[in-house]
Amino acid sequence: MALAILGTMIGPLLIVLHTIPRGLFAGVFFVVGYGGLEGSGITAKALYLMRESRFIPATHPYRQIAREKIVHYVAWQALGIATTVAISQTIAAIGFPVLIIAPIPLRWMILPRWFTIQELRILDAPTADNDVVLASLSGKPSWKGADGEADDKVDDEKDAKDVARSLSNGDVENGEGTARQRVGAYRRE
Repeated sequence: MALAILGTMIGPLLIVLHTIPRGLFAGVFFVVGYGGLEGSGITAKALYLMRESRFIPATHPYRQIAREKIVHYVAWQALGIATTVAISQTIAAIGFPVLIIAPIPLRWMILPRWFTIQELRILDAPTADNDVVLASLSGKPSWKGADGEADDKVDDEKDAKDVARSLSNGDVENGEGTARQRVGAYRRE
């Protein structure tokens, strides 16, 4: 890794890099940044809160949770983002890793007191939900409540992958998910 970093700083490669227009780099980073925002869980929750309920499918997982609880969860996420951005703009930026690690006990010990296991399962689904990735991490995570006991009431078939798929529009051609609402196609009954 160190050799790769040093290799990018040698003269001939810097000359080649200077021939690439800066607008190209800016465009690539813009597209990557937009992709990160579009696929972000906090963005999905914020968009859900802004939508009218008539445009939200009845099978949407967030419908199982009170809107106030979703707002509460998003507020915690926004506070985490604000503190990490704020500390990175000061001389105390060396403490940035502490702010990245600090939410682990918060999620592990405090949030289960405010939210049920099923709510946390929907709001805080694992990012790594591929079976191969989970196998390399010693299997699917177990969901424990504030009392430290595993929740037996949660259906194991409704895992994080199902939740993530139902958050998207799903596969409309195969009968999963819902088709997008067309303008003017809403009929009151």
